[in-house]
Amino acid sequence: MKLNLKGATVVLQGFGNASTFTGEYLEKLGAKIIGVSDSKGSISIPNGAKVSKLIEHKQKTGSVVGFPGSKKISTEDLLTTKCDVLVPGALENQINANIAKNLKCKIIAEAANGPTLPEADPIIFKKNILVIPDILANSGGVCISYLEWVQNNMGYYWTFDEVASKMESNITRGFKDAYALAKKHKIDMRRATMALAVGRVVEAFNQKGIWP
Repeated sequence: MKLNLKGATVVLQGFGNASTFTGEYLEKLGAKIIGVSDSKGSISIPNGAKVSKLIEHKQKTGSVVGFPGSKKISTEDLLTTKCDVLVPGALENQINANIAKNLKCKIIAEAANGPTLPEADPIIFKKNILVIPDILANSGGVCISYLEWVQNNMGYYWTFDEVASKMESNITRGFKDAYALAKKHKIDMRRATMALAVGRVVEAFNQKGIWP
């Protein structure tokens, strides 16, 4: 996509673990947070804000709303803010067809489960917005659970860095494989990711003769 994350603008919907950690990692890569929300409301921060400062403000006041230099906006305005990366990391069914038509982002990274309605997917695909679907974008926990199972079976335990490296390797490979499939068949990333997942189950069934 030729998108440099250094200087890229990011909007975080939700301010729980998924969004805050996503924001922190993107921040380390040089991105700037220009919009955020929690259960109390949504805010626009044109000049950007550090995630640590937003966390500090929320701990003091109970919400990101009222953050210095911010303006309170609606959920729809937050989701349709012009940005490079939109992270829906709150509730399901947030991006419907109407919101999809007004999206002004380049990437949607689904940190929440099911934040995009099926009616919105074709619209987003036509707008050439890259979606990193939920079953791929927020699969870190599932990857870690698998790695814990492997360690328990072996009776041998890895360091945090080893576990993190193996998780990153799995997710990165999954993304690259899904992206290649999407490009090959000219389909959206959600369909590509589902096709890849089903294909792997079929492969396991054919090789083992049992459901994995």
